[in-house]
Amino acid sequence: MPSTKPCLVAAIAAGVALVSLPAAAQQPQAELHIDVATHSAPGMPGMGAAGRLAGMMGGGKASYGMARHPAMPGKYLDLALYNRNRPGTAARQAIPEGARMGPHLDLLPPPRPVETARDANPIANATGQADGGRGRILYYWGCGETVGAGQPREFSFEVRDGEFRTTGDAPAPRAVADAGISAGPEYGLWPNDTHGPMVPADASLRGGHHVTGEALPDSMRFELQQAHDFMPALDVERSGSAADGITLQWQPVDGARAYFLHAMGSRGDDTMVMWSSSEVGNAGPELITYLSSAQADRWVGEKVLLDRDARSCTIPREVFAGDGTAVEPMVQMVAYGGDSTIQQPRPADAPAGWAPEWQVRVRNKSTAMLVPGMEGMAVPDARDVAGETGKDQVKRAARGLLRGILGR
Repeated sequence: MPSTKPCLVAAIAAGVALVSLPAAAQQPQAELHIDVATHSAPGMPGMGAAGRLAGMMGGGKASYGMARHPAMPGKYLDLALYNRNRPGTAARQAIPEGARMGPHLDLLPPPRPVETARDANPIANATGQADGGRGRILYYWGCGETVGAGQPREFSFEVRDGEFRTTGDAPAPRAVADAGISAGPEYGLWPNDTHGPMVPADASLRGGHHVTGEALPDSMRFELQQAHDFMPALDVERSGSAADGITLQWQPVDGARAYFLHAMGSRGDDTMVMWSSSEVGNAGPELITYLSSAQADRWVGEKVLLDRDARSCTIPREVFAGDGTAVEPMVQMVAYGGDSTIQQPRPADAPAGWAPEWQVRVRNKSTAMLVPGMEGMAVPDARDVAGETGKDQVKRAARGLLRGILGR
């Protein structure tokens, strides 16, 4: 008869492993995700009253996901609650008076999943061209008066059989660890179809918050500090031109851990040009997003991002000047605020094996977009921009550039 000792030893070991699991490994009953964003469009008159303008353009309502891809200038807030005991159940978040949106926000499950993920390559998916279109893309990187060695990377593209194909040295998008969620009906979301006013320009999240709802712990009370609040708007000034070199200067943003810039334009009728402030290349528009504090700090050390003390960056003349056929580029910029996790405090008399019932994850950023030819222009017609996300604007700009390149 085979011995039962190995089975017995394995069972005991498994039992010990379960008993000794650290409290931190146990999943909290409730998780609240808070995305905070500030967006600006420097150089456009009328954009100072950010909250009022955003409200006018959006019909006075916001939608979930706008914090990830903001369009019009203003403040944006996304809330997503997961209640493990009652997934997809409505909840209510009491907010401080300084938020200027009433005493509470209603978190409601969406009727269908909400699309919030950023495309891996927004340029490659933005052409909308028929078969036969051809062109090339040049990629530069780094701030300075002249371009560095080995630049540009060049690759050609064509639309064949409905697919966007490239050849040559095409830089792959940099992998960004996105701690955000895919918002399905198991979440309670704000903004939502029922309750979603635009965030006022003078809103602040600092103060006490309390989340209540069916099967939620009453202890889900927490304080948001300045580090979790809306970051100041990016105040960026642009001087020079594509033909002479462009210098971008900005005021320091409180709470910023790092900065990143990306520009996109065309040279002549068949060439798209892309540039980033990274010193090491391989960084594109996929970085205009949230980054964790650890990732931002690591990429500053690797020279992918500009550090918190940076105040200016010059795009070398060679990037967009070409041979006299330069077109002013669209520039995007982001100031990363990082992320934080707030958990239920451990009671003084907590028993062994205690675990927090809830946790809150907060991340914030401040972004800006400088669209060529819009400096000094009047505010665009609401019918042309209402409902567009920042991702939509990038795609629309890319389509325009590529249509010029492809001659369509």
